[in-house]
Amino acid sequence: MSGSSVPAYWLYGERLAERFPDALHIEPIVARSSLHGWTIQPHLHHDLFQFFLVTRGGGRTRVDGRDHRLEPGSVLLLPPSTIHEFAFLEGTDGFVASAAATSLKRLFGAEPEARSFLGVPAVLQMTATGAEAAALEATMRLAMREFGANLPGREFSLGAFADLIASWFVRAVRGVRTGVEPARDPRAGLVRRFVERVEARFQHHDPLAVYAGALGVSVPHLSRSCRELLGHSAARVIQDRLMIEARRDLVYTAMSIAQISFRLGFTDPAYFSRFFAKRAGVSPSDYRAKA
Repeated sequence: MSGSSVPAYWLYGERLAERFPDALHIEPIVARSSLHGWTIQPHLHHDLFQFFLVTRGGGRTRVDGRDHRLEPGSVLLLPPSTIHEFAFLEGTDGFVASAAATSLKRLFGAEPEARSFLGVPAVLQMTATGAEAAALEATMRLAMREFGANLPGREFSLGAFADLIASWFVRAVRGVRTGVEPARDPRAGLVRRFVERVEARFQHHDPLAVYAGALGVSVPHLSRSCRELLGHSAARVIQDRLMIEARRDLVYTAMSIAQISFRLGFTDPAYFSRFFAKRAGVSPSDYRAKA
């Protein structure tokens, strides 16, 4: 499968020209998956954040080349351009909420670190009957009721629900990465700018000193800020971004290992293979064979 053969939709099965006009789109999982035999083929959304909650059933998902089991209480965060697919058990249900980045600009303006936390795919398992999953389910039910009604102030209300749902995922991801709920930190803006710069530059393999210099801070300060806000080092941020892209290419393209390594900025395919194996636990060829 070539990379260009992975289709991009606004919503699954809908052409890009059919962009929905709402600040938030939300529907039951069953509404779309049952129409496709409970199997959603690999695809991506260029400009949408998607938020899933499984309340019944389950199955499996593959997100950027990594497999995950789904069961009641599973929640998924899918940032824009994440390649994903689903094989749901028949009768699976829950919610999928979709919001364009422009719908979340108020959240991103008020909480700069939110963009960093929402910028990496996440598959988390909550206790199906726990307070966290119950709070998300209640919010999504209210959002779906608002989405289906034609009441005054509908667009404003949907924007507010988009912020609430995205905020729930920010807290959940932050809790997993750091184990705490920190107060707003002035370093959040630094980390956000670093993550954005990594997104634009990861294939260049810039040393941390180049990133730190461009951001006007020292390397120790940058790495310490990433550890305390994201739960891992600045170097790990760059490595993780390279691994996401490597997994995508191995699963969704027919490029050779050498071609992938050169596309990702590695000058030596053997070094790329060692880099990948150290982090994935298997060689690139073995990873592809098992995908």
